[in-house]
Amino acid sequence: MSQSTPESTGSDPRRPRGDKDTPAESSSSSSKRRRVPESITRNACLNCKKARAKCDGNKPCKRCATRFETSDCIYEIHIKHAKEELVKQIKELRAKDHITEQILQALSTNEKVPDILERLRNGETYDSIVEWLGRSPMVDFETLSPRESHHSTYEASDHEMGGVGASNSPWTKVTTDTAILNHLFQLYFAWIHPVHTLFSERRFVNDYLHRLESYCSSVLVNSVCAMACSLHSAEDGDEVDYARLGAEFSDAARRNLESDDSRLPTIQAFAVMHLVDCARGNALRAAAYLRISTLSLPRATFQENDGFAESWKVTVRGIRNLNIEWAQMTFQVPPIVESMTYDGIDEIDASIDDANWYPYRSPRGNPKGRRSLLATTNQEKSKLTAILQDIATMVYTQRGPLISARQFLHQYGRLRAWRQELPAELGDVEDDSQQVLPYVLSLLILHTTAVVQLLRPLLDFEGFPSSLVEGAIWEHAQEGLSLLDRYYRPQYTFRYQPVLQMLASLQLTDLVARFFPGGAEGGSKDGIEAIQFGMELLMQSRPGFPVAGPLQEMLRRTAIECAIPLPRNLAELMPAPIPPRGAYGMDDFLDACTRPTYVQPVLDAHSKYSPSFSSDWKVEGPAYGFRESSTSARRLKFPSAEERGAQSLMQIRNLLNSK
Repeated sequence: MSQSTPESTGSDPRRPRGDKDTPAESSSSSSKRRRVPESITRNACLNCKKARAKCDGNKPCKRCATRFETSDCIYEIHIKHAKEELVKQIKELRAKDHITEQILQALSTNEKVPDILERLRNGETYDSIVEWLGRSPMVDFETLSPRESHHSTYEASDHEMGGVGASNSPWTKVTTDTAILNHLFQLYFAWIHPVHTLFSERRFVNDYLHRLESYCSSVLVNSVCAMACSLHSAEDGDEVDYARLGAEFSDAARRNLESDDSRLPTIQAFAVMHLVDCARGNALRAAAYLRISTLSLPRATFQENDGFAESWKVTVRGIRNLNIEWAQMTFQVPPIVESMTYDGIDEIDASIDDANWYPYRSPRGNPKGRRSLLATTNQEKSKLTAILQDIATMVYTQRGPLISARQFLHQYGRLRAWRQELPAELGDVEDDSQQVLPYVLSLLILHTTAVVQLLRPLLDFEGFPSSLVEGAIWEHAQEGLSLLDRYYRPQYTFRYQPVLQMLASLQLTDLVARFFPGGAEGGSKDGIEAIQFGMELLMQSRPGFPVAGPLQEMLRRTAIECAIPLPRNLAELMPAPIPPRGAYGMDDFLDACTRPTYVQPVLDAHSKYSPSFSSDWKVEGPAYGFRESSTSARRLKFPSAEERGAQSLMQIRNLLNSK
């Protein structure tokens, strides 16, 4: 039985829809219309094309079947189908190449070599061997991270040719330049996704490439690209204004954000837009976006497919962790994010750990990949944030019960145990054989900051023997600053650090400047060095993260308050605000961290301690290692009248120098 080609239609597509034959026309030309095929195709056979006759698209067509033709009824392959077939073949070849690479990699690392060779001799397929090795054949193939060859998965052919289920409309209308989109995706998945894993990368990529909408959407693509624009480092010859492009991506995302849209990509987009607005100094709006994302989780639209459970768990965990980190740095009680399908701690996905991470910065670079350990990192982060949620709830719940020394020390013990039980591949920063991954450093900085924030109110709690905790606070503050200065800065620079890490660094810097301005021997930072370092850290982030500007101003005010000389190169480190803003003020501070200052509200914590807190601490504290401090750090004592006068003179000098 003859079949019509996919291009065949019931009428001439060039005829207007409303243009119909009248009865008169039908009767007057009935003899002619009988010779016209009932259906025609735009892709006529070669014989009909040569005769300029209409063709019905069958093989053979009716005209060739009823006429004596010297040549067969042959159709030329339509360019669209040729492209689709070519794309299909390219993807199949890439998949085969990837599977072969997985087997060769296992052989090169002496992993189950005899068993692999035996299976190859027995004629097993490469797919089955890769699955037996416990590796997913498509995990690395369907990824946005750069390859060492820098052949991107986002090539022009994918956009132009589409594929199965492809849509004619692009994911974003801001730009159709695939080189720009690929650059932005690689920036996002290098520097944002490992810190805030808000969605499944492989599900997102698969849907992006195949124009599916289960785990990808225009609003999510625009949100991701808006965030990535903040990470672009200007280079000579740049033809694109990425600041303007980022604003356009943000506007495109906001136009399509709907709070009552319960689809998973929309919930994820709200969370990503929280990060976008945090980076741009719009913390009040950012907080609203995160709240909408969190409240939308219970009513998310569930889907009956294999990928939903994975994507759902990743999103719930990511939004939960983001809420807790945000609450920790803004001193709030985090919301409880619960799900019947998510128990908080997942089993490690070895394929995600084994996938490479690349320190991508620009298309001109050729970064070397490293084992990502992302699944392990996210699991340990979930364990840490569970502790942080309990601490924040204990300290910042206004009408909650008073805190006993035993409860306080229990939380400190949990933080200490978390660090001690951290896998060596994450916690051993002294191993010179390999660089520590940036998001692992961020996790360790989060931990040290949490310890400092927990103990910090005890330094000026009336009646408390603060000398018992000075050593622990000092050591953790210096550890955090060392992670930033000795590891993060030289390996990655602060250009790509997450916003919440900026706030964490301010907590550490403030503690040294406020309580230990004299420093200690052994390479630790004193107050002057801490202020200088904090300014440099924020200065490096400032090109893509405008929020660094008001944070610098808050740090400058801390230096003046603590009578610490400002850096001599302050004008270079802290440029004036972009006109028409003349100076940073209260609105800017609120939009940086939702509060007038980044300084911890210790009086709120003091009001929660039980009346017997100090006396109970003396009894139970030694079991947790709290004894008289042996550190050589010079703790700032309450100043005498002469010292207060000298501090006033120093503040005046700082004010004059800062003008």
